[in-house]
Amino acid sequence: MTKEQLIAECLRMPESFVDYPYGPTVDVIKNKAGKGFALLGILTEADIRSIKRNCDEFAPAEVGDVSVTVKCQPELINELRRRYAAVIPGYYSNKNHWNTIIVGKDCPSDELIKMINTSFTLVTK
Repeated sequence: MTKEQLIAECLRMPESFVDYPYGPTVDVIKNKAGKGFALLGILTEADIRSIKRNCDEFAPAEVGDVSVTVKCQPELINELRRRYAAVIPGYYSNKNHWNTIIVGKDCPSDELIKMINTSFTLVTK
């Protein structure tokens, strides 16, 4: 999925919108209360160095990859990380509650969409 397709998928959530609180390179999709449930970006060399140093040294990340960070149920967070190499601890977020998915690797699109829907639900409660 492209970044634009992911944004469109996120915007299917009721009353969601895109915001840019971190600047023009990070798309933050928020619910109607203004709480972010998905952060999307294109990975740079600096991002990859930080991911390998702080999140997962074996992450299958390359410059230009799309990443999306979503909230996850604590009881599933580690299971998803074990199941998919492309699911890593949340980049620049609480690693106990958020996962970052490197798009286009081993995590299927339908699973990614499920994660986005779950994130919306958790943040919107």
